[in-house]
Order: sequence, then structure tokens, then C-alpha cells
Amino acid sequence: MSRVIVLSGGESTEHQVSLASGADVAESLATQHPVMPIRIDRAGMWWMEGVNTAFTASDILDELEPDDVVFPVLHGGWGENGGLQHELETRGIRYVGCSAAACRVGMSKLATARAAVRGGVPTIPTRVLRRSSYLADPDLHAAALARVADWPLIVKPDAGGSSVGVAVVSSLRELRAALDVAFELDPVVLLQPLIRGAEVSVGVWNGSEHALRATGGSLVHLPEGETAFSYDHKYSGAGGWLEIPATFPAPILHDLQAAALSVAEAVGVAGLARIDFFVTAEGVVLNEINTMPGLRRESHFPRLVSAAGTSYDELLDGLVRRAARASGRSADDRWTGPGIRTARTIGA
Repeated sequence: MSRVIVLSGGESTEHQVSLASGADVAESLATQHPVMPIRIDRAGMWWMEGVNTAFTASDILDELEPDDVVFPVLHGGWGENGGLQHELETRGIRYVGCSAAACRVGMSKLATARAAVRGGVPTIPTRVLRRSSYLADPDLHAAALARVADWPLIVKPDAGGSSVGVAVVSSLRELRAALDVAFELDPVVLLQPLIRGAEVSVGVWNGSEHALRATGGSLVHLPEGETAFSYDHKYSGAGGWLEIPATFPAPILHDLQAAALSVAEAVGVAGLARIDFFVTAEGVVLNEINTMPGLRRESHFPRLVSAAGTSYDELLDGLVRRAARASGRSADDRWTGPGIRTARTIGA
């Protein structure tokens, strides 16, 4: 039976969300596999449970056994944007989840939209802003955008998740403030119209015995007068809630599942992903994809899979067994992001 190295934490803005996911994943898998939980701190150092010493990524990865499987329960940053996956592929280490190439596409909302269009799935009209040009004259850029804006607008960093840095704005002043926040998080920021429609998510996954398949859908319910599902709604009890499984007319559910599988194929999903849509009067429109969705027992994605008939424990075990059967993946030479940290090991 494969030993599973569960990674959580990391340097991204979703550090705490990842720690919560990692704790539940490790607890579940420990009933069926030997598990080594590893916490990655905000400085990028790796901590083994019960060992009062910090390690670099190389220290740990260099010592893994051939049958080990890495489960990167990491949201955002190097753990989800393809950097870690590239390092694992370079070493021939088996791991759960999407390839480095798929993670790179999935981490970028813009790249995901481009892939979806190639797959025939409608996407949200988007204006792309880059930090370098915006900072040359923020007042000029913001004023020019405001003159042609169809308020309200959604401002969001291109990369990242958990709705961090996402804002709904309805004035020049709000736009300036939202752009300042978003550009602190990402050099590429997207402006989109507020879509009037139901916010819906579909999970896709393939465990040890089956090909990629789609769950039913969830439906976001927001407090009266609010327009977007935010970080506070997801994690801070701000009043939003998810209906899982949600009831849709059969043609809409068919379109949602078909669109989810089309997007997953276009991005190159393997293992698991959650894909978010709007259902409008015109039909299904892609919002974004998450190639490593939250994995607490009560998180959105596991609840979708559970409603489709696969329990949390079965989901995780299937993902690990699928990864364990895979051969070591070949590294993608096109990766140009940062490599693993090479700092010396430090004592606590």
C-alpha cells in the first residue's frame, strides 16, 4: 500500500483554507494508507508532523520512496499553478491531481477562458489590465475605464481562488480601490460585467475505477441585495449558502455537465476539479475552474461528489489509488516558473 504525503499550507493567500483541507484529507486517508502530513509555512519551509525542524522541498522530495504518492492539498501559488507538479514530474514522483500543464492553464482565468472557447463553451466578456501599464498612470486608466463602464463591474485577479481580491464595483472610486487591491495580488487583473444569472458549480473527477465524470450541480443562494459569492460567504459565515444537490430542469443539467466535461478536457483535467458557471437566460456561461478545490469534509467539491453517490473517504482513496497506478510523469520542458527552494535546512 502506498504511503501518502499530504501537503497543506503554502505561501498563497489561501494558506489557512489549505491547512483545513489538509487536516481532513490526512485524517481520512490514515484509515486506509500510511500517511505523512507535511505543513508548508508561509515562508515556503516544510514541517513534518512531530519533528521540530524545518526542511526545504528538496530535503523531503529527495527522500521519497518509489511507491510514495504526494497529495498536494494546496490552493493557489506554487502548489497549484504547476510549479510543484513540474518538480514532481521531473523526479518521477506520483501525485494526485492535474498535470503541471493543466494546472498552469487552470490557475489563469484568462487561459481557462481561452481553452473553453476552443472547446465550444461560452465565457464572460473580459477586459484585461496589466499592472505595468496601469501603474504608469492609475488615474488616467481608471477614469478611461469608468467612462465606458456598464456598472456594476467585477474586478478580479487573473490567478488565485477563494474569491480573494474579487470585488463588485459601481463607481470610479470603488474601481480605483479594487484595482489597487487586485494588483497587489496579481500582475494581471480582469474586468467583467456582472452576470445576471444563477451561480452554479459542477465537480468532475475520476478515481481508481472510472473515466472522468461530472457531478450534479450546486446553486449559490446569497443574502438579499448581495450580488457575488465572496470569501466571507464561503468561510466567515456571512450568510450565503450552497444548495447541494440543486434541482435543475433536465436540459439545463445536461448542458452544465456537458460544459463541465468539455472545459475539463480542454484544460487537461485529471483526478479532480470544480468548474463554476452562470446559468443565464441565454444558457450556460463559464466562470472559472479550480484544479484543487477545497477538500474539507464539508467543502463544496466533496459535497457535490457525495451527492453523486461517492463518499468523502471513497473519493480520496480513489484519487490516491489512481495516482499510485500511474507511471512517473514526464516533466514539461515548457515550464518557466520558479523551481523549488534551495535554502539550507533550518532548525526550529
